[in-house]
Amino acid sequence: MINVSGHLRNERRVIGYADLSVPLSVNCCGWQVFNTRDYSQQRTEGRLDYQIIYIYKGAGHYFLNGSWKTVSAGNILLFRPHEPQVYSYYASDHPDVYWLHFTGSDCERILDRYQIESAYIGENLSVKLLFQDIMTELQLKKPMFNDIVVGSLYKMFALIHRSCQQSALTSQDSFSIDRLIMHLNQKYAEAWTISTMAAYCRLSESYFSHTFKQYTGTSPMRFLNELRMEKAKILLSADTMTISTIAALVGYEDPLYFSRSFKKYTGISPREFQRTTFQQNTPEWWPDQ
Repeated sequence: MINVSGHLRNERRVIGYADLSVPLSVNCCGWQVFNTRDYSQQRTEGRLDYQIIYIYKGAGHYFLNGSWKTVSAGNILLFRPHEPQVYSYYASDHPDVYWLHFTGSDCERILDRYQIESAYIGENLSVKLLFQDIMTELQLKKPMFNDIVVGSLYKMFALIHRSCQQSALTSQDSFSIDRLIMHLNQKYAEAWTISTMAAYCRLSESYFSHTFKQYTGTSPMRFLNELRMEKAKILLSADTMTISTIAALVGYEDPLYFSRSFKKYTGISPREFQRTTFQQNTPEWWPDQ
């Protein structure tokens, strides 16, 4: 059996710690591999903190909602405070498991924001490495370690959310969308349509539109327009070109349509944006006293 862990506090408590004086804090984090003997946990009253378990390989057996369930590799499990934690690992399953306990006054809001629940995320090397980084920081406790630990947990939540969002897509579809997004960042001024984007990804238009929104959270054309607007803001900030020139450079043949689109996106016209940016970037000279 391999059992490695890092802890925020020197004192260990079976019931854990609840600390509502901070928005988010990691109490402890660990890694367990069961190759030679079985292991069981019986926390019928749960703990005071939250727990995330990631079954990286093998399987675990959990008593959930009144019955035993076998949870296979690639799944994460979330246990909230006072939720029963009853589970077993059998050496014959060769389980390779990461776990983390966290607390804080903002936990529910954060979990809701990232839509963290028990779910399948697959064999995610990035999530595994974050568990390891958090463990190391909690063991060494170098300066600012707590900030790094909390930052790593936020990143873990974001990656879990991303994995859940994209789990319904095939790897080929994910690759096609990624490839298109990188291409759009270079060729945003070209005359893109849903049809040409779908053709680039070698997908039907309806399937492409649905898949792109599921993957990115926004429609293809809105994604492109927002990308063009951000590029336009950079060019307008330089204050070296006309509005018509900038409109053409970011993919708009009609300067008036570009101006309307820009105002809808930012709340001000391109000219106002240019003037405001120029004023902000102009040093303020004070007369001698």
